[in-house]
Amino acid sequence: MISGSFRFLINTESLNGVETVGNLSRHRTAPVVLKTSVGYLVRYVPAISGESLAHAYQVALVDLAKKEKLPVGVFSSRYDFIKFSTDEVLKEEKIEQPKKPENARKFEVDVMLHDVVADVGGFMYAGNPPVRRTSRVKFGYMIPALIGDDIPAQLEAQFHVRSSQSGQMIYNVEVSSALYVMSFSLDEDLIAVPSTEGEKVKGEEELEKERQLRVKVAIQALYSVLTGNFGGKKSRFLPSMKLMSGVVTVTDFPFVPEPGHSNDYVKTTMQRLSKAQGIFNGKGKAYVINNEGVEEGEGAVKVSNVEELVEKLMGK
Repeated sequence: MISGSFRFLINTESLNGVETVGNLSRHRTAPVVLKTSVGYLVRYVPAISGESLAHAYQVALVDLAKKEKLPVGVFSSRYDFIKFSTDEVLKEEKIEQPKKPENARKFEVDVMLHDVVADVGGFMYAGNPPVRRTSRVKFGYMIPALIGDDIPAQLEAQFHVRSSQSGQMIYNVEVSSALYVMSFSLDEDLIAVPSTEGEKVKGEEELEKERQLRVKVAIQALYSVLTGNFGGKKSRFLPSMKLMSGVVTVTDFPFVPEPGHSNDYVKTTMQRLSKAQGIFNGKGKAYVINNEGVEEGEGAVKVSNVEELVEKLMGK
């Protein structure tokens, strides 16, 4: 399993809007619980949803898969990730629907062979019987770092005027600036591996042959997200973004690093990783990017940028 926690300093962004109220385009917000010197408080903070990050990841996955001649479905090719959810979609994708529960494994393998995005990002066929494949990649909401009694984040509505021959239209776009925390995990060991129980079916041998290449593009697609290629409304609100720090672990057991809400999150991750290896009698290693002087702990391999990090992950 490959898992990571990162801090991004992002200024004047409108990466995740949720609705328009009158002439105001609102930024997504979410409630968080903050521990302070006077107790626990609830605050609403700017946020970027895990769905937004997952969409960006899957867009990158489509482009990389096409480059490597891996299969990509009709809807995924359009960046429409509705993923074999209905009979109408199956008809356009030319996938035979499962007739009974015993066909579930064969259906899952057929979909995986047809679309690497459904393999890595999962899918849910809502027919009868339903067939579900859990996503092998997971992203959490990006929220501001919850440090001490304060939250380093601010929302502000920016005034704009759009002109046309018929006049002018006033509108306001809510933008945010924050030290954002992001977490993800990629269970690369389960890529190209059916999740439905049952006997081996036709097509699994082909998945096994493609597995190494599928894992490669799944790791490469992380690069797009970790270099800030996510979110919307960038044509006039391209944010000022800098990766401040991060830790990525590679383990043969389930493990997710400490979220970056404290200045010792990397050190805490390394301490937890050391103990977890003993609990599971497993192997694990960690890579650290540090552009802000957080406490690193012992045992991590230092990398200078995302490019070096992805190279290390691909060569693991």
